Amino acid sequence: MNLGARLLAAHAAGDGTALARLYAEAAERGGPGAEFYLTQAWIFALEAGVPEAESYGARLREQGLA
Repeated sequence: MNLGARLLAAHAAGDGTALARLYAEAAERGGPGAEFYLTQAWIFALEAGVPEAESYGARLREQGLA
């Protein structure tokens, strides 16, 4: 299943942990929208309480986006 389909499935399931990690995966691919995807990863990680939230936030701060 491609990333877009996995994101849609995670949204449909309300799986915040999966959403955080999938948006981070999308951000890692770079290109247009990478900052948006990283921001979404951070938000979902904070909401779900996953430990990656700190690293996503740090990356955003390093880029001057948080």
